[in-house]
Amino acid sequence: MSVAPHLAGYWHPVGWAAAVGDRPVPVLLLGERLVVWRDVNGGVVAAVDRCPHRGTALSLGRVDERGCLVCPYHGWGFDAAGSCVAVPQLAAGTPVPSRARLTMVGCEERWGLVWVCLADPVAEIPSFPEFTDSRYRHVRCEPYRWSTSAERMVENFTDFGHLGYLHDGLLGTRDDLVVPVHRVEQVGGELHYVLSMQVPNTNERFAVTDVQGRRGLQTNRYVLTLPYTIHLQCTYEDTGAHRTLFFVAQPHGDGTCTGFCYQSRDFDLDGDDEPYARFQDLLAEQDRVVVESQRPADVPPEPVDELHLPFDRVAVAYRRAMGGLDGRTPTAPPVGGRTRP
Repeated sequence: MSVAPHLAGYWHPVGWAAAVGDRPVPVLLLGERLVVWRDVNGGVVAAVDRCPHRGTALSLGRVDERGCLVCPYHGWGFDAAGSCVAVPQLAAGTPVPSRARLTMVGCEERWGLVWVCLADPVAEIPSFPEFTDSRYRHVRCEPYRWSTSAERMVENFTDFGHLGYLHDGLLGTRDDLVVPVHRVEQVGGELHYVLSMQVPNTNERFAVTDVQGRRGLQTNRYVLTLPYTIHLQCTYEDTGAHRTLFFVAQPHGDGTCTGFCYQSRDFDLDGDDEPYARFQDLLAEQDRVVVESQRPADVPPEPVDELHLPFDRVAVAYRRAMGGLDGRTPTAPPVGGRTRP
């Protein structure tokens, strides 16, 4: 049973699609242990990682030539629909018991990721329009496993106050920390917000910006799709070029989460991809140390449990929206001036 039933109807990433090959893959999502494999047609399927016979982890088994998942304990085979199609211990012609079937869950491959939904879907898989746009080049970063909640990981992307301080010389500078005025709007299951800011030219260290001078104006357009997806399109106003970040977190349900990230761009198309991955890795590591230190690891259910200032308005809106998913009625927090989106 999911440790967060209100999140079971959402699609969550459980790994890069390229990592699901000819062997079953174990994953942990919202406290549920699952197994993912490819069927005979190459599609991805997922089930609760438990054989109905003796509760064995099927992820320890194999995938046979028919695309069936084979239990490592007794060799029972299960097809992509979860039906048991082979029990070697039964004599020929003996029917397989109807109860010998797996608990299947929704599984889709999209944007190079495997997505799983543990219940009837209440929303679509989040949009990533640049993925199919031939004008963009995409860099897949290594997964980021953090010892914190997915809410804390995603909320980090709503925190503009830390960009120039923690990421000095990369996403901003410590001599320019005032957060520009901005607004956030909730549109269905999405938060939309835009921020224009001066960013440093990082190209002497990481050739990832399209800034012509020492600094340049960058407009960041965010779509935060509940519960855990960030789509950020950065526009370099000097040139009109774009760098897009697509980030989505997998909530394991054991006090950890994993973030999957693309760095995409419509400039420097013949350039080296490695600096883009290293740039994102450095940012993530700087963030990880700080976010893992935050207490409590779960975002406080009531905004009054922490101090909020006007530049925290997106984080406050995110907490309100997440509170609405599980039926809570979040209150407006007290701030140095009231923080409202």
